[in-house]
Amino acid sequence: MNVLVLNMDYSPINVTTLQRGFNLVFLGKAEILEHGELPITTDSKTFHRPTVIRLLRYVSVPFKKVQLTRQNIFRRDDYTCLYCGDKNNNLTIDHVYPKSRGGKNSWKNFATACFDCNVRKGNRTPEEAGLVLLHEPFVPSYLYFVKKMDRVHKQWQNYVR
Repeated sequence: MNVLVLNMDYSPINVTTLQRGFNLVFLGKAEILEHGELPITTDSKTFHRPTVIRLLRYVSVPFKKVQLTRQNIFRRDDYTCLYCGDKNNNLTIDHVYPKSRGGKNSWKNFATACFDCNVRKGNRTPEEAGLVLLHEPFVPSYLYFVKKMDRVHKQWQNYVR
């Protein structure tokens, strides 16, 4: 299970492991805001199992950039073709504006496409191929991926809006 880490001002800054989150609380560097039902039990003590913790000192965090990777493009687009909306296992990465025409390798120029739509589009823009994007490709934030995690803990909802 993961632990959501909030800065002193309650802004989300990280998702960490249970062990690391518990250590921050145990060392007095953080406090537990939300905890799970199952406690952590040792021979002599019982502790709350943290799910959301808040750091007791403000930490200046530089802007956390999401790596431009194939997997992150698929995650951003929900493993769905941005042209036809198909969710199959035969997905590719498409340059919205073709690379041969000066299209860059960037978040805003990459879209998830099924094999058929990618072949249909070919070396053209979506307009030239008669295709419409379901939504424009965008640069996702770190928090965007935290919100999209497969199983966001219910107790995190109030903190990751």
